Amino acid sequence: MEIFAKHMPFFKGNLHMHTTRSDGVLSPEAACALYRQHGYRFVSLTDHDTVGADSHFEENLLVLSGIELAFELPAEELHIVGIGVPASLERSLDIRLGPQAAIDTIVQSGGRALLAHPAWSLLTPGTISGLRGLSGAEIYNSMSTAPRNCLRADASAVLDVAAAHGCVLPLYAADDAHFYEGEHCKSYIMAQMPSLTQASLWDALDGSRFYASQGPAITRLAVEEDQILLECSPVSSVIFYSNLCWVGGRCRTGRNLTQSRYDLRGQRGETFVRCQIMDEHGRSAWTNPIIIDRPSRQNA
Repeated sequence: MEIFAKHMPFFKGNLHMHTTRSDGVLSPEAACALYRQHGYRFVSLTDHDTVGADSHFEENLLVLSGIELAFELPAEELHIVGIGVPASLERSLDIRLGPQAAIDTIVQSGGRALLAHPAWSLLTPGTISGLRGLSGAEIYNSMSTAPRNCLRADASAVLDVAAAHGCVLPLYAADDAHFYEGEHCKSYIMAQMPSLTQASLWDALDGSRFYASQGPAITRLAVEEDQILLECSPVSSVIFYSNLCWVGGRCRTGRNLTQSRYDLRGQRGETFVRCQIMDEHGRSAWTNPIIIDRPSRQNA
């Protein structure tokens, strides 16, 4: 089973960023121009508590409408990003009803709801598992690290625990750019789709035909004869993660690695597997989890 089609293009995009509509330092026009200059083909302007304009094209850049909503929980700060939502959504949102109601409203409007920076937010696996209707979660958030934040950009640990308990989510990388002082144009997704339209993007996101990255490229991902096969741009490490704490041979290191495989045979109780690759500059790319033996509950 091929996860990605052999002859379909990938498009680069960032689905979490801020502008002067809330607490970002760049105007929507300047932010979009900056990302366009760095090869991005789609972005979502996810300002706090405001949608702004509906989705549209700006000089071959698909600009998705968006919003970020914050919910204060005991010892946690849960943020939901809504992408591709209508500008009228603001009138139907009531954050006093809590995060689940917000997710439901986003999805009912035709948008997609993502869990933002779960490590920075100090979310527990139980909190994550209690949410329904998410299209994914940020495994890496560029803003959630130095020099503006503590080192909580990488949420892989808490998302793996949630997945091990049955809440398997697609994985996104995003900038969450505010200051545009180095956190911008750093973390993104590569979505495989036949053309650059919102409908094609929804199909790619809903079908997990994308991967998260900071630079390395994943060119093939497949499951064949009880093995996961991966091909990529040259990297220095390939690591396979699952719900099992110990699996021999799950790590490979070297120079200019461009392919690897993971044997699924004999791994009793393995429910999901995902892969992280890292290049010599410390930049990672992450696959979405591949479900091996369906957990007791997926996020739905």
